[in-house]
Amino acid sequence: MTSEPSASQALTEAIGHYMNAVAAALLDEGVPVTGVQGSGDVRILAVGDSGTDVDGHLSFNTSFERGLYPDSENVDLHWSGTSGWCLLPLKNDDADFYGHARWIGAGLVPPVDRVVSFVATARLSPAEAGSSERPFYRTSGSDLTELHQRLAAFVPDPETLRGRTYGVCFTSLVNRVYTARVAGALNSPNDTEVSVALRPGELEALRHFLEYTQTRATGLLGAYARHLTEDLDNRRQFAATSSHRAMEVARSIRKQLRDRQQRGK
Repeated sequence: MTSEPSASQALTEAIGHYMNAVAAALLDEGVPVTGVQGSGDVRILAVGDSGTDVDGHLSFNTSFERGLYPDSENVDLHWSGTSGWCLLPLKNDDADFYGHARWIGAGLVPPVDRVVSFVATARLSPAEAGSSERPFYRTSGSDLTELHQRLAAFVPDPETLRGRTYGVCFTSLVNRVYTARVAGALNSPNDTEVSVALRPGELEALRHFLEYTQTRATGLLGAYARHLTEDLDNRRQFAATSSHRAMEVARSIRKQLRDRQQRGK
């Protein structure tokens, strides 16, 4: 028998699923989201403290962060429970956590597409995205029930959720997105072979990356990584006949899906 989650746990999950909704839309736009986090543990702030009581954030890979702010230690897309969304570049010597933030200023819980538009602008010019002026939409520690109700709209229904946390849902989301991307690449109509010059160490490193992917990925994504590793080994050994197992599997799966769709019509 499972116990009911505490208020802070429930709020944490609601924040996390809001982060997931934004992450899903950004991944669809090609933004490399690497993680999400939500915190519904209410922090009591001292007078004059510029922090926030509850929050969440999305993290990106290093290349994306450096493209936005080359001089920052890291860059998050941050959600404050009092001020809404901001792009948050951080440096180790920052005295003010929000000192370099660029705020959307579109309300406390803006629609997902509004956040995506903000990130799109930031990719072109971070200095022109949003404003440096921090808005305040609620007082720290107040109206938490109302905030939770607004965020609950992003929590999947119980049948879809099946008891999973927002973190598990994010892992499944990333797996689906990259499975689709890999399948799309392997199903490309362009069959032209290309020559890529690699040093032996680089080729071996690529193989290790594929092996690592097999330990992390599930379902088809792990299978594609395994078949690509086999294909790579085949080429490295200069086999008489080149192996294209990953591509063959991807195209076979696509054909099966099309056949099912046709039978269902």
